Amino acid sequence: MTQSPFDLTVERVPARPLGSTTMQTGVIGLGCMGLTGVYDIERRDDRRAEAAVNRALDLGMTYLDTADSFGPFGNEKLIGKALAGRRSDAVLATKVGITGRADGTYHHNGTPDHIRAAVEQSLRRLQADHLDVYLLQAVDPAVPVEESWGAMAELVTAGKVRALGIRTTDMSVISAVQRVFPVSVVTAELSYWHQANLPLLDWTGARGIAFAASSPLGRGFLTGAIPPSRTFKWTDLRSKLPAFKPEARQRAAPVVDRLRQVARAHGVKPGQVALAWLLGRGGHVLPIPGSTDPAHVAMNAGAAHLSLSDEDLGLLAPVQPQGQPVSG
Repeated sequence: MTQSPFDLTVERVPARPLGSTTMQTGVIGLGCMGLTGVYDIERRDDRRAEAAVNRALDLGMTYLDTADSFGPFGNEKLIGKALAGRRSDAVLATKVGITGRADGTYHHNGTPDHIRAAVEQSLRRLQADHLDVYLLQAVDPAVPVEESWGAMAELVTAGKVRALGIRTTDMSVISAVQRVFPVSVVTAELSYWHQANLPLLDWTGARGIAFAASSPLGRGFLTGAIPPSRTFKWTDLRSKLPAFKPEARQRAAPVVDRLRQVARAHGVKPGQVALAWLLGRGGHVLPIPGSTDPAHVAMNAGAAHLSLSDEDLGLLAPVQPQGQPVSG
């Protein structure tokens, strides 16, 4: 007897250690970037976004992934407001290292002075006295990464941060900073659609490092709710990504077709299958799907209670794409 999607969303997600740290997080977290725009910007609704954060916490999706560059700054402010009265329920992760988008481009700043100032500003916006995870969002080419990492390590010693993480796909960079101070979390894009980082997933697992998988639903594509004919407004990030051109989505249709086939067998949704597939890749993987809708957050949580059989995995295997980045 199969369970319905409703049955899969009523339970809290189980918890497990975050890498080699003493912290416990739900096996699925919440990617917060989209809460303040990026995709359907004209539909931004801060009250609904705050409700989505609280729904995630209610369901045990405790790892909240934000950044000072999201907005910029507005995302942290929203998270801080949503966490009022329940900071202890969250494993709060934010990032540093990217600044300014006034000219439409990102700018790196990994100087120790910037990092020391930025953490204070993030704490104020998040209305928190400490961060659970502080991540270097990008390596500043003008600053030795060991210097950036050393400044972040000082924040752990000072009690402002509990653990450090980094967003990168470069194993040599992770190894370099690991020699300065332990890396607890690595974050990078990984999904059933974009599997280029599977070697990195295995590499981090062998070293006791948590892997926070960003865009685990392929920016919505793996939910099956984006037909090839859909167009995106210029304000939507996906309008700029080659993988979201109609012809690219048409070529990738078999990916969603397989997810749908497995989903029908379990009475669930394609996105839940995509998340369950990721969870099956290792005990250190932490998918962080984003959503501004509390109902969709609950649906994502349901994936934690979905077990895929060998037959399911066999159906998924034939069309597993290798090295196809969603972001182009």
